[in-house]
Amino acid sequence: MSEIEFGRKRITGFFNGEYSGNDLDYIRDVFCDKYGEEELKQLLRKQWYELCGSTQPGEKDLNHILYRIHYDINKGIAERNRSWSFRNIITWSARIAAILLLPIAIYFTFRQNKPAPAEHLSWVEITAPAWTRAQFSLPDGTTGWLNSNSSLKYYEDFSVNRRVILTGEAYFNVLNENNRPFHVSTNEIIVEVLGTKFNIASYENENYVEVVLEEGKLLFNDLELKNSYTMSPNDLVKFDKTLKDFSTETVQPQKYMSWIDGKLIFRNDPIDVVARRLERWYNIEVVVDGKFAEDLRLRATFIDENLEEVLGLLKRGLPLKYRVENRGLQSDEIYSKMRVIISPDTN
Repeated sequence: MSEIEFGRKRITGFFNGEYSGNDLDYIRDVFCDKYGEEELKQLLRKQWYELCGSTQPGEKDLNHILYRIHYDINKGIAERNRSWSFRNIITWSARIAAILLLPIAIYFTFRQNKPAPAEHLSWVEITAPAWTRAQFSLPDGTTGWLNSNSSLKYYEDFSVNRRVILTGEAYFNVLNENNRPFHVSTNEIIVEVLGTKFNIASYENENYVEVVLEEGKLLFNDLELKNSYTMSPNDLVKFDKTLKDFSTETVQPQKYMSWIDGKLIFRNDPIDVVARRLERWYNIEVVVDGKFAEDLRLRATFIDENLEEVLGLLKRGLPLKYRVENRGLQSDEIYSKMRVIISPDTN
């Protein structure tokens, strides 16, 4: 058996819960040692092709891989009393994120399920779990990107009814088909377009839905069709989920769509917006503890910096301090998200 085949067998056993202490050491090393990058790519490529080539029906959900990596590696380290610094953990997390963005290892979930009996339609769902971005192409030729922790669903009648349901954030480049509009709905809003480029952010744990138009025309509606607005390029519509109302402003669309290119851009953003976007970007929990000045704004662009580097730059550029809380093992045997507390620095 070749070394690559043996490594693949070890990873397969790890995913299936069948591994020894030596196997766990191997998994940790291959994911954390930069010198093993090529070996890791080959292992994941073979694993990915086997999963995609499976003829078994049903769901092919790879989310468990990320969770098992988080849980088992950290559990093994704890059992062996190995101490990892904050920098080690961040570097390791960033490395996993970079690997998951490879086309051969992007985490997709394609499901063929039946919704409520009344609908009698099968549907397909594309998902991008934490730390990933997924590029997609729909049956009509529309293309786009899904951001971290997002999903897109469409039904089997898509050729007749161009309708998708979004949870999270996505960028769309909609193919123009005369007399056949394209609809995107979330739990709160519906947008209708013919041919255009736009971004929607609609995360369930956030208070606002944001729609930014880059090109074309877009008709914005709330779910009850009580409020509507025709958007033009550079328009931002911000819908308040609590008040069931929206506001508009003119913005630079590139700021809201930079995540596609791996850039984290802030343009005069207040601290609460900074915290919310850091949560999305690094899949962490950020708590703002204390009151910051209303005129405190951040203008910065981050490319490939890990969380520790970004927090350090924020501390040097703004009157704030932060602390990081240790991750805890939850009742479901999955480690909780990293928690960062940001507070004003009055010294």
